[in-house]
This record gives sequence, C-alpha cells and structure tokens, in this order.
Amino acid sequence: MKKILLFTLFLLCFAAAIFAAPDEKTAAYEKVKEYTASGQSFKYVLSAEGEFITVFNDDIAPWIKRKLDASLVAEIRAALEPRLRIELNDKGFVSAATRQTSDSKDVTGYDAIWVRDNVWIYYSLLGDPQRSNDARRLILALWDYYSTPEQVSRFKDIIAHPERATDAMAMPHIRFDSNSPNLTDVKIDGKPQVWNHRQIDAHGIFFTALGEALQNGLLNESDLTEARAEPLALYPLFLAKIQFYAYEDAGSWEELPRKNTSSIGLATHSLQIWNNIMYGTGADNKAGVASIRKTLKKFIEGTGSEIISSWSESSLEKLSALGLKEVKRQLALGGESPDYSPTDVHFRLADAAMLALIQPSALEGLSEEDMRNILLIVETLKRPAGVLRYNNDSYQGGNYWIEAPVPSGSDKPALTGDTSSQNAFLWRLGTLIPNTEAEWFFDSLMAMACVHLARITTDPELRRIDMHLAAIHIKRALGQITAKAITADGKPVDAWLTPESINTVLINGHEYYLPSPIVPLNWAKAALSMALREYEKTLERYEFTQHRQE
Repeated sequence: MKKILLFTLFLLCFAAAIFAAPDEKTAAYEKVKEYTASGQSFKYVLSAEGEFITVFNDDIAPWIKRKLDASLVAEIRAALEPRLRIELNDKGFVSAATRQTSDSKDVTGYDAIWVRDNVWIYYSLLGDPQRSNDARRLILALWDYYSTPEQVSRFKDIIAHPERATDAMAMPHIRFDSNSPNLTDVKIDGKPQVWNHRQIDAHGIFFTALGEALQNGLLNESDLTEARAEPLALYPLFLAKIQFYAYEDAGSWEELPRKNTSSIGLATHSLQIWNNIMYGTGADNKAGVASIRKTLKKFIEGTGSEIISSWSESSLEKLSALGLKEVKRQLALGGESPDYSPTDVHFRLADAAMLALIQPSALEGLSEEDMRNILLIVETLKRPAGVLRYNNDSYQGGNYWIEAPVPSGSDKPALTGDTSSQNAFLWRLGTLIPNTEAEWFFDSLMAMACVHLARITTDPELRRIDMHLAAIHIKRALGQITAKAITADGKPVDAWLTPESINTVLINGHEYYLPSPIVPLNWAKAALSMALREYEKTLERYEFTQHRQE
C-alpha cells in the first residue's frame, strides 16, 4: 500500500511539474495572447493619399497623415538616418539580419551572409554620397568571395560537367558564414550546411552591380587583379553551359526550383552590362572602361578557347537575346513561372521577385508597358500590412513561431531550414493556415519601381499617378517599423526597427498582426533608405518640370 501511495504521489508531482513548466512554444503563445488582448499591437491610420495604412509605431502616425512632399521626406530621412544606417563587418560584409539575441550564434541562421542581400545593401550605400567608400568596400568584398579557390572551382566544375547544375551544393554558392575567416559555408555539426545554392538571380545581380561599378568609376583598372578576373572570365560560359534561359533555380526565396522569370532576367541583365563594357561605344565606354576592357581582354586571351569564345560579341549578344526572349515570353504568359501546367506545384504567376527586373537596375529591352504589367501583377500581392512573396507562401504563415516544434530527428524542415525539395515544400505548405501568409517589406521595392516609371514615362498624368502610388507604398513601408513591443514569437523587440515581414497570429479565432522575429532585416533597411532617397530626387525633378511649364 505504501508503494502505491508513493507511486501515486510521484505521478501527481510529475503531472504538476509538466503543467507548471509549459514548454517554450506554449509560453510564447501565452505572451502573444496577453499582448494582443491589450489592443496595442497595431492601428489603421488614414493617409493624406486616401489609403488606410497599418501602423505599429505611434510616432509614425503623424507622418502618415501628412502629404509626402519634399519637406516631409527630408524630415523622415533625417529622423530615420541613424536607425536605417547599416555598418559593414570587419571583412566588409553585412549579415542578413542583426537580430538582438542573447546567444552569439543566431539560431535562425540570419547572421549568415547572402550575396543577394549584400548587393541590395551595396546599391543603398552607393546612392548615399557619404557612404561611397563603404559601397566600394562591400562590392570588392563580394568580388573577393567569388574569387576564393572554392568558388572558382565550383564554376569550373559546372562548366566541365553541366549535368551537375542540378546539384545544389555543387553550384557556385550564394551564402556563407559571416564569422568564417576564409568565407566558408555555414556549418552544422562541423559540416557545411546543405543549402539550395541553385540561385542564378544572386549571381546575376552581383555581376550586374560589379559591371556598373566599373562603368561608373567606383572601381578601376587596378581593382581588376588576376585573381578577381578569374571568376568573371568564367561567368558567361557558366551561364551558357547551364542554359540559364531554361534553367530551373531556387530563385530569391530559395525554395522549390522552377524556371523563374526574375532569375532569367537578372542573369540576362548581367550579360547586357558586360557586353556594353566590352563592345559598347559612347556612353557605354566611359570612366576608364577602355582600360578595364583592355586588361580583361588580355586575361581572357590567356584562357581556353571556350572562355574566349563565350566573351565574343556575338556570343554575349546571343545569350542576352535568348534570356530577354524568355523573359518576355513568360511575362506574356502571366508572370514568374507560368511555363507549367496550372495544376503543377511549380506554376506561379504573381511573385514579388519580379520587381528586380525594374529595380535596382532595370533589364534592358523591357518596355514601359512591360514594366507596368509587372507592377500590375505584383500589385495583386498587396495586403493590409505588406506584400506577399507569392500566394500560398507557407514561410512565416499564421502562428508560424508559436506552433508545436518539429520533432527532433524529424526529416521535416526546421523553421528557417531548406525547403527546396518537393516533399519539404509541400509539407510546409500543408501547415499553412489559409490567408495568413507573411506580408513582407516589399512596399519599398514597389515604391522604387513606381519612381522608376515616373522617371521614364513621357505622360504627365501617368507620372502623377506613379508618384502618388510611390507615396502610398513608402508610407506602408514606414508603417511596418516596430514599436517597443513583441514579435510574433512572443519575444521583446525595440522600437524603430525594420522587420523582414509582418506575421499573422491567430488567438481564440481572431487574427492579429505582429512583426516577424527576423528584425531588423538589413535588406529592408536598405530598401526603405533607397525608396525615400529616390522618391525625393524624383519629386524635386518633377516639381521643377512643373514650375517651368507654368
């Protein structure tokens, strides 16, 4: 009897311990529940442009209510300058996010370096006259990453064995460890983390930025060392060997490989830039480009015949034409990856990645009508607090951070893990609560696209509409800036930070918005800085034109 009583007491104590110490997810849920019940998570503010803006930081609300004229833009930029400032690390790079964590290692992996994010940050620094030295340092650091023996070997391996282009780890890499002295892969248990490096969009935007840096004089002939010339010399042949215009890659979102219009377009634009450098005249042959051309040609002449042939004018033009033709064909079909059966999981029309065809460097050969069509497609992804990556995007969907964790040892993807296999992609999609997709920071990108169209159109009425829409998107981007509150995982967050996205949480059948725990995201900081700056420049130009006409 005594043993039974002792055993019963043990069970009661064990049960009490379980209920007295809820797991981390349960605790997070309770924190989110308590905070959202306060009714302070966000508010809707009517903007001067006539649209309701979702606002998280009360100090932003007065800006939303005022007309976004030159004086207000100057005021906003002055207030946000120290908060949007991005610092390079000691190697000249920027981590994807500089999250406030108690650990030295960010468990989400966002402390890694992504090529794509760093190029966007480069463009933001480039547009600030006070940060041109940092822009130069960053683009050179990226170039040196591409010049590492490991990265060069990957280019050579794919050129020699194009069939290996479907092996994500064999392809040239687009992400590496920010703490590595040799710029090596992020490691898990001492081994390189398996990642989907099939991302020609990242290579395309880097080689575009690199070419433009040489064209505009930020870089010069002395920067074109033999080591740096090697990956550049291999690049066009690499694209030709994988037939980039028909290649399925993981794209900007690093998921299920598909034939992406945005990726093909970015690779195409990089070829256009280098064709202009090597064979352009007039405006394409400036700022010391002739000497750069001479140095690069000399290096190429010392390589194999295939590389030499790939750099001929006819080869660069042919590859560029094939890419542009496919971009236009897919846009005519409806968007990002329309070249599949509508019942195929690869099929997609609206995708925010297509904005990269317009900004930060527009694809040559797209008409104003093409660009407006892209904006109309992406506009369908606009939601109350941000812009979806695409419809039915399961990453950071409703209650993403406060649901039960994936069991240890499971083959299911971790919260920020790889979902490039069809099984992993579909599994995560099956966890999505309908209509709760994360609403991303892409209003800044939308604003820049609108500003670009305002600059190139000859129609004054269209320009007025473009600037009106740009103002709305900038205010929507401002609305995402955090208050001192909590994020969607129940953890505290400081005010004045730019999140990766706004997440939906569902508590007792009610939906609420909270910032993603991925905050601050440096790409979001860069994009908002760029949008404000470009809007201000274009507004000044437009007002000056109006004044002269009057």
